[in-house]
Amino acid sequence: MEVPHLDRWYRRYRQDGLVVIGVSTASPKEQREFAQRFNLSYPLFRWEREKVPPLLLAVRNYPTTLLIDRSGKIREVTFGILFGEEREAFERQLRALLKEALPKKGGKQK
Repeated sequence: MEVPHLDRWYRRYRQDGLVVIGVSTASPKEQREFAQRFNLSYPLFRWEREKVPPLLLAVRNYPTTLLIDRSGKIREVTFGILFGEEREAFERQLRALLKEALPKKGGKQK
């Protein structure tokens, strides 16, 4: 299950700019119960096909974890549960992206 890792990363790195958003097909009531059961600190949203950004309509596997940089570019997509070295590598990439400066308007990211 991705939830414990995502929440741990969110708690650890949110002061560095990390934003974690959970999206699921569960009802709002089920989401509240889930968030309480796992003591989640990041927000959950309901997956409503007609309201999600078109890019997310391509998601067919659950869980799917997207790592999006400060400029909005998707830098990593992982399908399935992150285990062991894959999870550690994902966190290393996450930390590296958090160290990148926000790109200047009209400029390129360094």
